Amino acid sequence: MVPSKYGLAAIGRHLVSLFEVRRPAVGRFDGEALGLFRREAEEALERMEQQSRELGFEDPKHWKRARHVVETVLLPRYLKLAKSENEAAAEEYGLWRGGDLVARGAFALAGLVLGALMVWIPWIPVYEKWLPWALFVLGPFLPDAYLWWYRRKHEKKLDALVTDLAREGESLDAYRPLSEVHESLGVSGEDAESRAAPRVRTR
Repeated sequence: MVPSKYGLAAIGRHLVSLFEVRRPAVGRFDGEALGLFRREAEEALERMEQQSRELGFEDPKHWKRARHVVETVLLPRYLKLAKSENEAAAEEYGLWRGGDLVARGAFALAGLVLGALMVWIPWIPVYEKWLPWALFVLGPFLPDAYLWWYRRKHEKKLDALVTDLAREGESLDAYRPLSEVHESLGVSGEDAESRAAPRVRTR
């Protein structure tokens, strides 16, 4: 079995964290951007593979399979998510005036008016006199909560991507040929057969 530290889930989580550092600086997600993330992924995979060999886990087929999954699954899906996130961020996620000082002041005033109406209108069961002032104080922080919510949505999409890679890794490991498992463990075919063969007791 592949150590969890070098499984597809761990690889995906590590690469996504590296990609996210570079994502905000990427202007266009074209072939150049793909090349940038591909080089970043290959350098990280080389470091992980070298570390695994130094720790006694040597399985070239696993790393070949990991590179294939990164190329065909992780990179295309991540680039799509990153492009969508950068485009939304460039538009300030649709937030009015980008949440500047004028917008924050307007949100505070709107909170004060809304709170006052809720207390004043008789059929709304709100009687707390402090509510308008609470909404007035919280109004300027509405843009921060709005931006946090959108960024959290992006993080959840990345988590879902890593979870899918973990499932794929589990499926691949479940149906790996025994010869590959023995090879990764440094066990020859003859040793494996001798260990699997039943022992005959002799007197």
